[in-house]
Amino acid sequence: MEEYFSQAYLERQYDHMAQSYNDNRHLFDNSAQLEELARLVRKGDAVLDAGCGSGIPVARYFVDLGCAVTGIDISGRMIELAEENVPGGSFEKADILEVDYPAAHFDLIASFYCIFHVKKALQGRVFERFFAWTKPGGYSYFTLAGEGYTGKPHFEGTMRFGDYVLPYAHFGEGQYREMLSHVGFDVLSMQNLTIGGETMLWVLVRK
Repeated sequence: MEEYFSQAYLERQYDHMAQSYNDNRHLFDNSAQLEELARLVRKGDAVLDAGCGSGIPVARYFVDLGCAVTGIDISGRMIELAEENVPGGSFEKADILEVDYPAAHFDLIASFYCIFHVKKALQGRVFERFFAWTKPGGYSYFTLAGEGYTGKPHFEGTMRFGDYVLPYAHFGEGQYREMLSHVGFDVLSMQNLTIGGETMLWVLVRK
């Protein structure tokens, strides 16, 4: 199981699926989530798109709003597509657990469909890093898997995504609230939303 959660495995799978993922991204309509986040930022604010994929929709949306957008993804091919799709953004091939940024650097961190690929033992470290990178009063908004997606209250294993086998891991909602509060975040909302036929847990927190 460890192999599936490795950087090399994830990079390889997302490199293979990058073009089809980009071409079919419109099937997941995140416009409502983006409009909610737009009310939390101003022109010129620093935004991190963690797990940016091909730059659509998050990086492109906030670049169009006039924000200074940084995008990271584990897949080099995804980064190439992001640079093509969003020339106004700054993109880097990087692991969310290894990249580093100055403390209190971002006004908003958005991470769509990413953290559930991190094994459970390391998800708390992701939250700690987000907290460190977020400015006081800033926000983080991210997708977590949950029972609505895996059918189990807790999960760590593999599931099929189209033609690919990918790793997924999650705790229960109550444990996520405890983890985020322990890090120092105020949990503003935690919603199970069904988008593109997938039910995920969408979480908004403030530092």
